[in-house]
Amino acid sequence: MTVEQEQQVNQRPWWRVWQGRSATGGSTSPGSKVSNVYAVEATAIVGGLLATIAYAAAGSNASLSVVSAALMIAVAALGSGVLVGILFGVPRTTAGNDRPAGGDAAVPATAAVGALSAVGANTNLEQISDWLTKILVGVGLTQFAAIKREAAQLFHSLAPALGNGNGRASFAGSVVIYFFVVGFLTGWLYARLRLGLLMSNTDALLELARRADRAGDTETAQTARERANSQLSLATDASPTTPAGTTDLIIQYNRLRDTPPSARRTTQMSEVVRQAQRLLATRPYTPLDVTQLFNEGTRGSRIVALAMMEADPSLADFPSVLDAIQNSRSAFEQYHALTVASLMSAALAQDDKSRLRQALESDEVRSKWEGDTSRATLAATILATLKPPTG
Repeated sequence: MTVEQEQQVNQRPWWRVWQGRSATGGSTSPGSKVSNVYAVEATAIVGGLLATIAYAAAGSNASLSVVSAALMIAVAALGSGVLVGILFGVPRTTAGNDRPAGGDAAVPATAAVGALSAVGANTNLEQISDWLTKILVGVGLTQFAAIKREAAQLFHSLAPALGNGNGRASFAGSVVIYFFVVGFLTGWLYARLRLGLLMSNTDALLELARRADRAGDTETAQTARERANSQLSLATDASPTTPAGTTDLIIQYNRLRDTPPSARRTTQMSEVVRQAQRLLATRPYTPLDVTQLFNEGTRGSRIVALAMMEADPSLADFPSVLDAIQNSRSAFEQYHALTVASLMSAALAQDDKSRLRQALESDEVRSKWEGDTSRATLAATILATLKPPTG
């Protein structure tokens, strides 16, 4: 990214940065709409905390302990809501016994797509979530009067902690209900949009690696495992090592592309992808930044941009992804473009879905992954997502 481009980004109005829009007022990507939801939730949390502090500090006996107690009530309600929201939103895995018998060779191409999600994941958390959800809903419906009475008692018991302002019990109830609802929405959205995506992508990649091993395709298996490790490291690595900058990664990738193909080269290119994804933790990137990086046109800049889109779908630019699928510079680039497309396919506009489906079904594009099970399986998965609902 040039100095002039960085200055253009820094000079964008704050509301454009907040919404993830381009400097020219272009429409947001599907992923940026998700980020906007989180931004609204963060605003709601901060606004609620400020209102709680203002009320606690306005009383005649206001002190640090009163403000601290009010904040702890709000945080406790928020945390409880987040926990319940996650329990309600924990994604499910498909039962493994749904697979057809006869081994991999007996599974048709369409059935193989579904088999990727039918991994042998531990479902204990799903069962607990299911039980608790039914218990909470059942108790809430049958014990509504008792819940109302106990809630009123709780609000009156919390009232002294908020100072001696007017309507302490009412405000305590408002704080508990408000932050519980906001926390519930936050936890539920995280479980649905982030946790589910991470679980399904990682499990699918590991299943793909096992299938490739059985088929003797060691390079595909190694690439799939590298991608699964990358997904997990992005979710669990709280303090990653300082990665190189985009320019260094572009140069490094271009040099690797000039070396003979090998499993070692694939591993090294996958490491470039991981380092590019970790760049997102070093500074804020916008969709405009990543799109401009892709449009620089070099092999390295395109793969670094795709890696960032893969790590954060809110940065994804559909025309860039479509170009990388149709006019890929390498099989490696097309694989990562297909991965990004799989992450954003469900949220695309209908016109974009049609364009993506036409591209994946064209003979020119399909010929590029002939004999490559990893890209063929990704394409089949995307097409299954894009399949119009049967009436």
